[in-house]
Amino acid sequence: MRGGIFGNVKLGQVASVNYGYTESASSEAIGPKFLRITDIQDGNVDWTAVPYCEIDQRDFDKHKLEAGDIVFARTGATTGKSFLIQEPPASVPASYLIRLRITDNELSPDYLALFFQTSAYWEAIKQGSSGSAQGGFNASKLKELEVPLPPLEEQKRIVAVLDQAFAALDRARANAEANLADAEELFERELSASFAKASSSSKFLPFSKLCKPLTPKTKIKRKDYLAEGNHPIVSQEADLISGYWNDGKALMRLNEPVVVFGDHTRCLKYVDFDFVVGADGTKVLKPGEGVDASYLYYGLRSIPIAEKGYARHFRFLKEGTLPDLEEDQQRELANHLRDIESQALQLADHYEAKVQDLDDLRQSILQKAFAGELT
Repeated sequence: MRGGIFGNVKLGQVASVNYGYTESASSEAIGPKFLRITDIQDGNVDWTAVPYCEIDQRDFDKHKLEAGDIVFARTGATTGKSFLIQEPPASVPASYLIRLRITDNELSPDYLALFFQTSAYWEAIKQGSSGSAQGGFNASKLKELEVPLPPLEEQKRIVAVLDQAFAALDRARANAEANLADAEELFERELSASFAKASSSSKFLPFSKLCKPLTPKTKIKRKDYLAEGNHPIVSQEADLISGYWNDGKALMRLNEPVVVFGDHTRCLKYVDFDFVVGADGTKVLKPGEGVDASYLYYGLRSIPIAEKGYARHFRFLKEGTLPDLEEDQQRELANHLRDIESQALQLADHYEAKVQDLDDLRQSILQKAFAGELT
């Protein structure tokens, strides 16, 4: 249908839809640029970082990218992600991309690129990808996708209005994200400063005095996590990261504050309720005499981590120290850090909500635009 703002058209009627080129990427300039899904980040492409590929002239003429083309990820976690090509170097899309080239002069590439950001579009991708093992959306499905097609002048007006609105939203979002980053760094700065201050006027406690590592001997499988008691179980690093506690067998029951963390991932928890722990990579640190568990927890968190994982913390367990403070001083420091962390988390939640509100507003504006309700 072509009649008016609410008329729809299938993409296959107004555009050619072709798969990308199959070849290996090369860092050497042996041919044109070879655009891959991973080269499209945050709505942009750094062409200087895009690799090259070898291709003959016939295949290059068939697959080359031109201004106004839209490339589309057809498989994997990024299925549906699209990018409007503007002033490209000599380049071709890789095989996991689909190149869409508009063939109808009554359809604006900028308008179509905006449609590919709408919730209606993403819902169509979701529906079309269901049942596929890799969540793919092939060229045939893309050709059948319906797009609202108002007159060209209306398309241009929509693009102009949305560009202006989105520029303001992008500025607001950038400010909210900067404030979010500041909120997230607030606690880390205070954590480092607090332990640096404590270290400047204290002796130090070695690991042997700080805590005792406890490692349960029995291994259990996830399928055996049947409720045989009312004590939450920590038995995998995923439990630490998510804060999710499973019900299960009591392999090692602990009813006092301890610190738990995983072997391989950056996960660390302070636990102050009755729980049990499994044996597959989770470590438990029982505070030594005169050591407050929350002080030990924040002390571990204060150690800079240069690489992924808690290898630094394992070295700390053998060689590390913390300022030797009286228990009341330990609790005072830990309570202060807990308060700062709570404030930082509240600020972070506030700015995360702001970012989400701006994203929701963007979708609301898009929905009105493509429903013909934009004033």
